[in-house]
Amino acid sequence: MRQRIFQHITTALRNRERYFIRERDIQLYLANYFDKTGEFDKVFMEYHVPKSTIQNYLWKDVNSIYIDLVLEAKGQFYPIEIKYKTMAQQLPFSIFGQGTPITLRHHGAKNIGCYEFWKDLKRIELFEQTFQNCNRGLVLFVSNDVSYQNPPLSADVGYAAFSIHNERHIPKNTQLNWSGVLALAEGRPSFTTRYGYNITWVEMNIEQHYYILI
Repeated sequence: MRQRIFQHITTALRNRERYFIRERDIQLYLANYFDKTGEFDKVFMEYHVPKSTIQNYLWKDVNSIYIDLVLEAKGQFYPIEIKYKTMAQQLPFSIFGQGTPITLRHHGAKNIGCYEFWKDLKRIELFEQTFQNCNRGLVLFVSNDVSYQNPPLSADVGYAAFSIHNERHIPKNTQLNWSGVLALAEGRPSFTTRYGYNITWVEMNIEQHYYILI
């Protein structure tokens, strides 16, 4: 089923030609897409998981976890986390039928964006390990900032271990650590991945937009 979900997301993104303005747009688009397939008993948005239900949960800043999408099929659950990190880009847009260009928000902080991708993957691993009926899910990372696809200029850069550059491979049980003592590492602990991962960026049918699905 996980591979089937992967294929659904790939198809949904390939068919998408309108811009996403915010992360919520991707969440709504995919939720609606999955619902229309008729293959899932339920499609949940912002699925609530109390932090206390996950032993040794690494992140202390919240008491509740909200998963972007959870699909239920025959009593089995599949979580999906979504990230949309953008740089400023002017887009054609229609407001009440009138063409009005808008500009995507510039997020910046690429190092934090990279960390959040791996954090989502680690959370997906924890859900599977913790809950009997929760299967391995997926993480979708969409961006129009092509700098994410490039490796760090130096292996000594603080966020280097968390890089999500194109064609990166990490084997299972890889320890992801910050390099050096960094202020931004506060509240963003290091961790070890359970699975191995291959990073591949895929171009979308939306100008300057790419995604990772893993």
